[in-house]
Amino acid sequence: MGLDISPLFVANIFVLVISSLAYVSVFARNRTDSYWLLWIGANLALAAGLVVYLAWPELPVHLAILPDAMLVSGFALRHAAARRFAGRSIKLGLFALPPLLVAAANLVNSPAAIFGLTNVMLTGLAVAVAWEFWRDHADRLISRVGLVLVYVMMAVSFAARAGQGVLAGDQVQSYIPYDVVLEIHLLVAMIHVIAGSLFVLSLASEISAEALREAAKRDPLTGLLNRRAFDALLASSLGRSDVGLAVVDIDFFKSINDRYGHAVGDMVLKAVSQSLLDAVGTHGDVARIGGEEFALVLIGVDAAGAGAIADAARRAVQHSRVQHCNKHIAVTASIGVAHADYAGQTADAFLECADRALYRAKANGRNVCRFGLEPHKSSKDKSGVRPDHAGILTIAS
Repeated sequence: MGLDISPLFVANIFVLVISSLAYVSVFARNRTDSYWLLWIGANLALAAGLVVYLAWPELPVHLAILPDAMLVSGFALRHAAARRFAGRSIKLGLFALPPLLVAAANLVNSPAAIFGLTNVMLTGLAVAVAWEFWRDHADRLISRVGLVLVYVMMAVSFAARAGQGVLAGDQVQSYIPYDVVLEIHLLVAMIHVIAGSLFVLSLASEISAEALREAAKRDPLTGLLNRRAFDALLASSLGRSDVGLAVVDIDFFKSINDRYGHAVGDMVLKAVSQSLLDAVGTHGDVARIGGEEFALVLIGVDAAGAGAIADAARRAVQHSRVQHCNKHIAVTASIGVAHADYAGQTADAFLECADRALYRAKANGRNVCRFGLEPHKSSKDKSGVRPDHAGILTIAS
């Protein structure tokens, strides 16, 4: 290829060090993200290995294994960083690979065999890092796809080097053969380091932005959807015939606040939130739309199913446990239910139907009431709300 290998080594070392400084800068702004320390350690280990390769191209096997072990350690640290980045625990067993490599070198005493084994380990680690990033591809972030591709590319290059050690072992006379394959490998490595550094910084930025967008949709106390997110969700569900809406109001919540204080009131809100989430499960979403008022947007249910889930939610709230000063605070809720088959054509009309059922539930003994007995075929008022003679069904407590 006509390329001088030394500048390629220097370029890779330079990029590894510069990207480490970039990671230091990011970590300095948010010291809770400890995975940046792992990325920094990985880059420095890789850079150290390349420095040894560059400075001492000829070394006996028992010393030559040290830069190989540095490369393996660097990719083991990258795997740890990728897992910590995703919130998963670190696989400590992978850090046993460098000592195993050193032990094998002392037993085999063959440059070709150690060269092949080192690159087999590096291939496996590069694939493992790519897999860690791919596992969360459901978020559809572009940078994640880029990271997967650059690690797969690096794995292919390592695999080619491993094949060279196995199939052309007689050509491997030193621990790092200086040939055309090495030139290509160093070019691939430089692309990998540059692109990988950019993509990991970009992915962190994308995840941060996504977290901010998600936080903007959540109630800070309960973690449920807030009113704005609820309105958007309800509006997006219009036009479907399998949507139910339940409005939940905690009974006598003001008296709880007055008697026990707002801190206990917050405990009640959190307990009720969890009870509602447990009752709804995978059937929809739960939102906090007012002080002590919640909404359940139920997807894929008929009118009877919506009523059944609402009644399960009522029982879950009743059985929730809130302790204060060794006393159990009893909590109940009233629920009004509406379904797309019976409600109006707009989000406001849908919510009004559920609200009217909630008012009737409170008037009828604080339980669960459902708006409508069966689809009404006659005219509606201008708001899209069905006339009162569609009926209110009270579900037995």
